[in-house]
Amino acid sequence: MNDAKTPNRTTLRSTSGYWILGVTAALMIFFVVDAISRGAWTFALQALPWELLVVWVVYLILVRPCIIVEPEQLTIVNVARVHDIPWPRMEEATSRYQLTVLLRDGRRITSWGAPTAGLDRPSMLGGRAGRQGADHQERAAGVRRPGRAGNEGPTAVQLIERSHERWGRMDSNDTRLAVSRWDVVAVAVTGGLVVWGLASALLG
Repeated sequence: MNDAKTPNRTTLRSTSGYWILGVTAALMIFFVVDAISRGAWTFALQALPWELLVVWVVYLILVRPCIIVEPEQLTIVNVARVHDIPWPRMEEATSRYQLTVLLRDGRRITSWGAPTAGLDRPSMLGGRAGRQGADHQERAAGVRRPGRAGNEGPTAVQLIERSHERWGRMDSNDTRLAVSRWDVVAVAVTGGLVVWGLASALLG
């Protein structure tokens, strides 16, 4: 997801999953091409939905999860759930092994995909690893890459806390509640591939 052209919108996600997704997709393509080259068309068609499911699951677990920081709210996208958190409903963000957001109502929401290390590293996609649409004010304030005089880029927690301080009190009359919902597209595609695979196996 590229939000570089969207003002005041920052997307945080780990970029390491792209490598695994690419390797997995390449392996699945190899298996399909190999089966077809051997004339095993029936096997290739029966295996296709399961191979697509493997690639899709890798995408859901390692690439899709992210955190979206906007002036209106913080959005946490996990494997099959999406959490929309208006800034006034957030208490604090913490990180140990995974980033966790504490809400004022006592709930804790854990992100599967936000990077917890410095966000100012160069990535294979260009720009900064795990962060697109970065706040240029932070760069102007002296944010450096890790390893330079001990000054690492801001972590996901730091960026969220700064955004909370900046936007959390903009509208004191904001009564919106934090909402957790199922990711309909993710669930539907997963279910569709499973049904396709089972139907292919039964009819084959």
